[in-house]
Amino acid sequence: MPTFSKIVAATDFSEDSTLALSFAQELALKFSADIVLLHVDQPLAPVMMTPELGPAMDVGAMGRIAEEQRMLAQKELDKIAGNLRAAGLKVKVQLKVGSPFLEILHTAQNENADLIVLGTHGRTGLAHVLMGSVAERVVQKAPCPVLTIRHPDRKFKHPLDK
Repeated sequence: MPTFSKIVAATDFSEDSTLALSFAQELALKFSADIVLLHVDQPLAPVMMTPELGPAMDVGAMGRIAEEQRMLAQKELDKIAGNLRAAGLKVKVQLKVGSPFLEILHTAQNENADLIVLGTHGRTGLAHVLMGSVAERVVQKAPCPVLTIRHPDRKFKHPLDK
């Protein structure tokens, strides 16, 4: 029977992630495992401006927006960690900036995680092609087992269905 001592629980603060966190919490309680609570903030995409389109983008404002976004994410992570600790779990909080799937993989490897738990948005069709699937890429490349949780309200729709 597999046992888990360290679980990476990745969150983007969505309903899907919240549901996945409840699974991570239950598993951590069952196996007396530690949780590494992870959020990955994606850097703001650089915007190219031309004189015809108007004034140049205020780089300072972009930096302030990004910093404010990270501060809000840290607050939310601390709140979630507090709830997990109140349930009796040992929690380490990490806020990283970068590509979500790469940072999840790096965290799992660096923390010697036994399991990664994350929600999946269940995008299909063009949205899946354009945005890709963080969960799918994590499953393909992870150094440990991955538990993906699909919200029960998200019904699978086959691309060929009308």
